[in-house]
Amino acid sequence: MITVVGSYNIDFILKVDEFPNEGETVFAKEIYINHGGKGSNQAVSASRLNAKVRIIAAVGNDEFGKNALRFWDDEGLDTAYVKIKNSVTGSAYIIVNSRGENMIVVNRGANALLDEDDLDNSLSGDILLTQLEIDERVVKKALREFNGIRILNPAPAVLKDYSILDYVDILTPNEIEFKELTNTDDFDYGISVLLKKIKKAVIITLGERGALIATRQEKILVPTLKVNPVDTTGAGDVFNAALAVFLEKGYDLRKSVRLANKLASYSTTIMGALGPRYEEVKRLIEEEENEN
Repeated sequence: MITVVGSYNIDFILKVDEFPNEGETVFAKEIYINHGGKGSNQAVSASRLNAKVRIIAAVGNDEFGKNALRFWDDEGLDTAYVKIKNSVTGSAYIIVNSRGENMIVVNRGANALLDEDDLDNSLSGDILLTQLEIDERVVKKALREFNGIRILNPAPAVLKDYSILDYVDILTPNEIEFKELTNTDDFDYGISVLLKKIKKAVIITLGERGALIATRQEKILVPTLKVNPVDTTGAGDVFNAALAVFLEKGYDLRKSVRLANKLASYSTTIMGALGPRYEEVKRLIEEEENEN
């Protein structure tokens, strides 16, 4: 089982031709309202790949929170440890331009109220997947107490307590998050700093260039599919979800990253932050599984 500790947001997605400049008003061409939040995105995306997934999250006592619970039930998630808080449900406002690039503003809402006690008796499974859209103390407790492979997607990379990294097996920043965590543009130096804390590997996602796997023994650049993206929102979430799924299946790190790369790239060809269902990408997965 994969246990995801993280956030839920209702996403308001606005499609525009170009991002507005400071003080400028632009008109949206389309608007979508979807389920989002890194925790939810990763949990649902993993479940869609036929994994058994538990989500530990907080929603508000409003209609958006009720909708989230119905949505997770429909997606087959274990929601026994979801907490309902006396608050509004988290929300995100996402502007997507004609090139598929995005800008995001988040109101944390109930996500900020998930606390350490909410994790009691819930941290079981083979893989833990967590992020930084919830309180750092909750993330730290989850990582410290989980007995299994622990993946931290450091997004957003606003980390105050760096001792959290001592409990991480696999760290998965993108390039921006990597630079924010290490305060350097020097990949080799930054990786060496992180690997003094991270137990197994740092995986830096590089968009269309794929992903760089760094361990104490080696660095490997793993390429990805070439696609024409229409919406890059959530590609990192799909990558992390797929990584967890294939590691749980017992695949080695390199094969898991190759598969995660391909599914994340595929996800950018459709609107929204959620990953594809297994049936949509069965051929891609089987092709990779059949390779040596």
